[in-house]
Amino acid sequence: MKAREASRTAATTQSRAAARAGAEVAGRMAAARAGRTGSASAKGAPSAQDGCAAEGQTAAQAERAATLDESGAKGIAAKECGRSGMQGCAERGDESERLETDAGFAAALRAEALKGRRGAPRKIALLMPLPFCLMGALAGGIGGGGAVGAFSTYGWNWWYALPLPIAIALIATSVANLDARQKLRPVLGLPVPPARTWWAKTAYALALVFAANLVVLAASVLVRALGGAAPSTLAGLATAAVLTAANAWAVPASLALATRFGSLAGIALPALVQLGLGIGLWTSPWWFLFPPTTALVAASPLVGVAPSGVPLAPGDALGTFGWETAAGLFVALALFAALATAGARWYARREAQ
Repeated sequence: MKAREASRTAATTQSRAAARAGAEVAGRMAAARAGRTGSASAKGAPSAQDGCAAEGQTAAQAERAATLDESGAKGIAAKECGRSGMQGCAERGDESERLETDAGFAAALRAEALKGRRGAPRKIALLMPLPFCLMGALAGGIGGGGAVGAFSTYGWNWWYALPLPIAIALIATSVANLDARQKLRPVLGLPVPPARTWWAKTAYALALVFAANLVVLAASVLVRALGGAAPSTLAGLATAAVLTAANAWAVPASLALATRFGSLAGIALPALVQLGLGIGLWTSPWWFLFPPTTALVAASPLVGVAPSGVPLAPGDALGTFGWETAAGLFVALALFAALATAGARWYARREAQ
């Protein structure tokens, strides 16, 4: 702004100077005409004419100089305005890029966490494990004299064999219903692609599943610290991680079913598949090909009990973390990745419609 004002001031000053110069030239020409006599000599007349012509040329040059100076000043001012405009456009572009960067996956994840801050997903993750933590604490015999299997059976095994699949379906369905009940209108208000919102929902639900397993781990650590029979802290942490990985496939499945067909489909179908295949196929030699079965068998060497809840005998094959367990976890994670990726593509097309 200061540069433009200076340019305009300079142009105005030069125009006024040119006008004054033109007025002086005109005055001199009038004085010369008035002072001439009719008997001017032939030699003097050309001299006067030459002087007038020279003065006229001087005035024209002054006017052209003023015009050029004014045009130059306007050009400089226009250039300054153009530069300012370009800088403004660049600043606006940088600002939009920053906004787009901020409104990324982390922003979508924060939005999901805020929407479910006081909703059902967090309450399910916190409250559903508590009865089994209490049974495990009582069976663990705080201070000595625990039951057979102790916390491994009544805390860990009873938790991941029966209620955990239902808890996963409830958590994922509740996360999906945060937007599905409003026909996904809150998702449209986010400055992020719909697929990124899907990944945020999946990550949030999976984090809550892991948090539910950590509740059981906290109870197990507390029972062991008070003298009861419970797995070690490292074994309990590994159990929580294995259970989350082996059951991860159910999260995108429940999200998609609840969004498309409603809460009943999102809860019933994944839970029935998990319970039916897990209980029915864990004795099969090909159990590692079925993620619901992997969720039961992979935890056995860590907590020391079979999927049925019976403590493992020394030398039992289920007490070894072998290649079948590794293969089962790989299949479970691959299924999770496939379902989550397919769900993201479907979610993006659904939003586009």
